[in-house]
Amino acid sequence: MGINKTRGLFIATWLAGAGIAGCGPALEHEAGDETPGTEQQALTEGAPLTTHDASCLKMQDQNTWTTYASYMTGVGPALGLPAILQDLNRAGPVLTSTNRPSAVGYKGGFRWNDGDMDTTDWVPQGMTAGVSGSTNVAIVAWHYTLSSPDKGVRVSVADISDMSLSAVNYRHLLLVRPTSAGNFTTIPEHGGGLAWYGNYLYMADTADGVRVFDLTQIREVSTSTACETAIGKVGTEWCAYGYKYVLPQVSAYVVPSTIVSPCRPKFSFLGKDTRGATDVLLSGEYCNNTGTGCPYDGTTPGLGGRLYRWPVDSTTWRLKTVSGVVTPERAWIMNEPNVQGVAPIMTTTATTSYWLSSTRYSGALFKVSTGASRTAYLSGSSQWARMPEGMHATGSGTNLWTVTEGYNSSTSPASGGRVVFFADQASLD
Repeated sequence: MGINKTRGLFIATWLAGAGIAGCGPALEHEAGDETPGTEQQALTEGAPLTTHDASCLKMQDQNTWTTYASYMTGVGPALGLPAILQDLNRAGPVLTSTNRPSAVGYKGGFRWNDGDMDTTDWVPQGMTAGVSGSTNVAIVAWHYTLSSPDKGVRVSVADISDMSLSAVNYRHLLLVRPTSAGNFTTIPEHGGGLAWYGNYLYMADTADGVRVFDLTQIREVSTSTACETAIGKVGTEWCAYGYKYVLPQVSAYVVPSTIVSPCRPKFSFLGKDTRGATDVLLSGEYCNNTGTGCPYDGTTPGLGGRLYRWPVDSTTWRLKTVSGVVTPERAWIMNEPNVQGVAPIMTTTATTSYWLSSTRYSGALFKVSTGASRTAYLSGSSQWARMPEGMHATGSGTNLWTVTEGYNSSTSPASGGRVVFFADQASLD
């Protein structure tokens, strides 16, 4: 996973009176530890999750919900996700016993069509899943690797209701940000994480926070030849680089510019946790084990990545704010490098244990908690797939879904090609 290519969000002025006094890199010590200090501390790979003081961190709702929605009215009628599920135009073959990746607890999966397996222009990253009507749906984000033009992020909407069929049908939609009445542009981000709550699709904005897209506000646009190289309104047409549908941003939660390192985090990936009394949006930081430390820890390369819990309002499906500000419910240092995705361990009601996907060791799944050292499932030992990215754990506690970004340009699902698959969580426990 790379960093985002541009900082696409504008940073709003911090709310009056919402200070950040006390912001600092200190760890909260567990019971029995000595008085907390502010010095940076060496971390140990594989150690339990370490409680982290996140009192300095806040995000501000940009509150463009009404404005952005109104900008899209001129583009055409709003379409909901059910309409898109009736117009899926690509087929991804379901994996078989002879071409699936090796993974503990493997239950099923699919690969993309040949063009999406081969392309180097687009790379899969974030993943989430949910239900639309009676249809089980997976949504996967792809980031665009070229810079001119920068097409931003697209998402694949896939019908995963019946994995016994020969193929999974899916369609790509382009993510867009409304810019004015009847116009929009691309989202120049990495698409490293997704989470689906109600009608809202949350996407990680690496440098700034979280963007929100409304699945009831999808618009159909032109697929004319002229539109294959254009974005926004062109003459009498609305264009999205040849994509038939666009999914518009409606708002964003942004870390104010007054919050700086080491308090300021990266938003590399997202997850969804429904185990506690309050649903939360999970966010975390990718830290490369071969590079410098992440914002908190400067002494142990790759291990300073933090995991945050952001409360979600179960009525509106927006983040819970006070005067437009949301604060994390709690946070931890993950003590793991190269983390690309997070999902709750749904076989327990405790909110202190998680699955982490990582590109460490060319692919790994880590089981982590606050009370024990990690359990690792490594691709090199045929325990997990190569290069896993985003994840989603089903609410029933049965399945753990993940998407892979591809390994060494392979198009073979069994040896590192791009796949979406699910495993039995109980088999992994």
